[in-house]
Amino acid sequence: MIRFLILFFIFHVSFANERIYSCLGMSHFELAGASGVKEEKQNREYRFENLTLKDLNDIPCEDIDEHLICKSTLLNIRSVDFNLQTLTIEDSISGNKGFGHYIENFTGTCQIK
Repeated sequence: MIRFLILFFIFHVSFANERIYSCLGMSHFELAGASGVKEEKQNREYRFENLTLKDLNDIPCEDIDEHLICKSTLLNIRSVDFNLQTLTIEDSISGNKGFGHYIENFTGTCQIK
């Protein structure tokens, strides 16, 4: 019984500051110079740990008025605004790929996973 309580405590402490959200919404992708915007419904997963958005590179976030605001200029320009009250998210990213400059925006409604 004591071993179980110790394992439970260690597990609880190690994951206490982690939240994973599953978000359903619309993605708008535009390639500079191309005709039109590609829109599609997407389901994305966002993992926050200790005020950090865990992604390809960890993006630091700030908790401002019930919003997690995350910004990065490493490799691409990215901005994430996650509303903790309404569980809505706005995620914008722009950068260069082999085929040119692109802009992608995602807005969605989330639930805790």
